[in-house]
Amino acid sequence: MELASKYNPADVEGKWYQYWLDNKLFSSKPDGRKPYTVVIPPPNVTGVLHMGHVLNETIQDILARRARMGGKTAC
Repeated sequence: MELASKYNPADVEGKWYQYWLDNKLFSSKPDGRKPYTVVIPPPNVTGVLHMGHVLNETIQDILARRARMGGKTAC
C-alpha cells in the first residue's frame, strides 16, 4: 500500500460526513442530561488565520468531547 504525498479530504470525508448526517451527530437536543456549552469568540476581523486559531478550536473540541464522555449533552 502506497501513501499519498498529500492529504486529499475528498478521498475519505464523503463517507464519514454522510455517516455523521445519517446518525444526526450534528444535532443536540435537551434530554435531561446536564448541558455543556462553549462560548465561541467572534470571527477574526482581519480574515487572517494563524496557529492561535488552531489552538483555540482544538481546545474547544477537546473540552466538548470530554463533556460528552462525562455524560453531558454537547454539540
